[in-house]
Amino acid sequence: MKFVSTLIPATLARRYKRFLADVVLESGEVITVHVANPGAMTGLNRPLSRVWLSDSGNPLRKLPLSWELVETDLGSGPELVGVNTGHPHQLVAEALEAGLIPELRNYPTVRREVKYGETSRIDFLLEDPARRPCYLEIKTSISCARQDLLNSRTASPNAGPSISASLRPCGEPAPAP
Repeated sequence: MKFVSTLIPATLARRYKRFLADVVLESGEVITVHVANPGAMTGLNRPLSRVWLSDSGNPLRKLPLSWELVETDLGSGPELVGVNTGHPHQLVAEALEAGLIPELRNYPTVRREVKYGETSRIDFLLEDPARRPCYLEIKTSISCARQDLLNSRTASPNAGPSISASLRPCGEPAPAP
């Protein structure tokens, strides 16, 4: 995913009140930033973690910087995990467009927020006349509390609000309750 502005590196001091975090910039200045993630973020909010911030560019915003990424070791070396819950759908859209998810490549039509059933919508509907439609729903995980999950490759994209897809045979989802 391409961010609008260059990300600013910092060190996490603490995260509190769900939407706030204090970070230390490379200059040594301590500032409060916005956290667009209401979850506990267990395992991803460790003090002294390296984090990356975006600048809204809005001088009227009370907290112009937002926490976007955290570096963590999920078992195979440092990895970046997204913490901003506003990004997963755009990230998946970009991944689909670039063909980065092998199981979901080569669908000539990709539609977003498609109505199905009486009152439901699916995040993405992938269509190809030669095969069944693929209904793709994007879910985010806002914490990763178990140490075994933190150290597993399967937790890597799931630990924060990054792409997570449980790839099952594509077809129409069960009707909404």
